[in-house]
Parts: sequence; C-alpha cells; structure tokens
Amino acid sequence: MVFSKIDIRNGAIGVVPEAHGSLAFSAEYPIYDVRSPGHLLPAYMRLLCRTEVFRSQVEALVVGHSGRKRVAPELFEALTIPVPSLAEQERIVRAEEGALKRIAELRSRSESGLSEAVQEITRFLGLSAPETAPINFPFVVDSGRLGSWAVPAAVSAAIGMPIILTSDYPIRPLGDLAAVTYGLQKSPANRPGPHARPYLRVANVQDGYFDLTEIKKIEVPPESLEPFLLQEGDVLLCEGNSAELVGRPAMWAGQIPGCVHQNHVLRVRVNQDVLLPEYLLAYMQTAPSRNHFRRRAKKTTNLATINSTDVRELAVPVLPLNEQKKLADMWAAAQAQVQGSRSSIREQEAQLNRRLEEMISDGVT
Repeated sequence: MVFSKIDIRNGAIGVVPEAHGSLAFSAEYPIYDVRSPGHLLPAYMRLLCRTEVFRSQVEALVVGHSGRKRVAPELFEALTIPVPSLAEQERIVRAEEGALKRIAELRSRSESGLSEAVQEITRFLGLSAPETAPINFPFVVDSGRLGSWAVPAAVSAAIGMPIILTSDYPIRPLGDLAAVTYGLQKSPANRPGPHARPYLRVANVQDGYFDLTEIKKIEVPPESLEPFLLQEGDVLLCEGNSAELVGRPAMWAGQIPGCVHQNHVLRVRVNQDVLLPEYLLAYMQTAPSRNHFRRRAKKTTNLATINSTDVRELAVPVLPLNEQKKLADMWAAAQAQVQGSRSSIREQEAQLNRRLEEMISDGVT
C-alpha cells in the first residue's frame, strides 16, 4: 500500500496491483506491506481506503500550513481500522467484483448504442478519411512534405497517403460556418464581486454532456459581459484534454441563466441559417472529426491541446437543414438513452459504495 503525504486527503492512496511488478517511490510516498502479517487481503485494504470513514480519519491527520499540508507516516500508522476475518474480507471483495462487473456490462451496452449511432451518421454522410497505421520503427520525412508537425502527418507523408476528407455532400471549414472564441481568463482581478457570474470550467465540460455539480463564479462587469455570455445552442469543447477525448464537444442548452465560460473552454456559435448546432454535435463524434483533432493536438504528458485555428479548420459536410435535423435527432436519441444509463450507473456506484461501507463495518467480529 502506498500513499502520498501531500495528496492522501484527496484520495491519493492505493494498493499496487501484482501485475505492475516492482515499483519505486520517493520519500514522499510511504510504503506498507499489508500482506505479510497475515491479517489483511490487499484487495480488502484497497476497498477500505475508499470508505468515507477511513478518508475522514485521514483528513483529520493533515497538519501544516497552506501548500505544505501533509500526513505524517507515524500518525497514519496509529489509525485503527476494521479487520474482519480473512473469509469475510474475501466475501466483501467478491461482492464488489460482482457489482463492478454488472456496472461494466451496463456501461458497455450504453457505449455500443452510441457507437451504432456514429456508424449510421458516418454512412449517411458517405464519409471517408484514410486511416494510417503507425510505423513502428524510426523513419525520416522531408519537413517540406509535412502539413503539420505531428506523427500522423509524418506517417501519411512517408507512405504517400494524404489525409483528405471526402463526403457525399459539399465540405466547408467550420470557420466559414461559425464563430470560434475563447472565454474569460481567470485572475485575481476577477474574483467574485458585485457582478459575479457563474462560469464553466474545463471540469464542467464532459464527453457530450455537462457536469454541473460544482459551478464557480467569476467577476464580469456589465460592459464586458456580452462577448462571453453563453447562449442556447453554443457548442463547447475543452482546449486541453486527454489524447482520446481532445475535441469532444457538448452543447449548451441554457441550463444556468447568465453563464459565461473560461478561456480554456472554446465556444463554437454556428450560423444556424446553414448549420444546426445539434448536427455539428453529431458530426463531431465521427472518426474524421476525431482524427482531425488528434492530428492537430499538441501533446505533452497526459495532455493534448488544440487551439481556435484547429477548430475553425475542421472540415464539415454541409447538407440541407432538414437532413441535418435527421442526423441531429438520431444522435439526440442515442444520447438520451445513454444519459439514462449514466444515471443508473451513478446510482449503482453510489449503492455499491454504501454497501461496502456497511459490509466493512458489519464484518468486524
């Protein structure tokens, strides 16, 4: 078992799986062998670390000044924990595994519905964009042949395959059909005051939906409000995300009146005379759109970033508005089904956590 002295209060504690083999940690990460005394199963200890009672005990151990708060190993070692019999620990672990399997099956069925909808949208649009397999050895490409400094672009140049989107409909860059803008940059000067407004952060913009559990506020003088005020139908995406999720959008439906957005959240406001935001949301789920952002993204450790130019240069098939609506309705139906599944998954996860708490506390003899 390993924990971070600084971040254990935020849940930075866990049991290293056997599949990881031997790992090394700095002195900031105390290490404990929970198996050798013979009283604890590592899998049970992993569950115990997640319980509210255990985490509240750990929170009470934090000492130090702001920015230097830590949990000292000797205080952590003095904690008392529930230790059921090994047989009872095994039962608790198996109960969790069974519940997680059911949740995973529900999530898989939900995701398959989305996948089928994306495939149908792709067929309807007649989309085609070459997929290039990675080259698994060093290779050289003349820089003059690169459209952008990215591995996919280099692979395409090396094998002589241009990355060009084709469709059964005319294709135009998104910048011709929509305005792409950044939001407000947070600073000490705009701490919440008399003109505080709710604003969306990166954490609020998820893959196809918004997590509005925690909404913070930012000061926006009335004379500066208009350029940053969100409208129903605005399509939002994060400037930075994982390589898998970069460029994934969500559409604002006016959930919070008078809401603005942070500068790391890009806003796309379409010209609805030629492009429906609901259709754009659906199209941006397809492989050509996803690959566009993956190719353009600047990658660092655990983060891929795009900019407004990358968004404006997204190639979009433009079809009649009535046909755009068909695809938008198809995607909305798939999303509605998924939202129901997500609610069920969240409830099952909450029930599992409550059940684990009960089993761990009741299992002590």
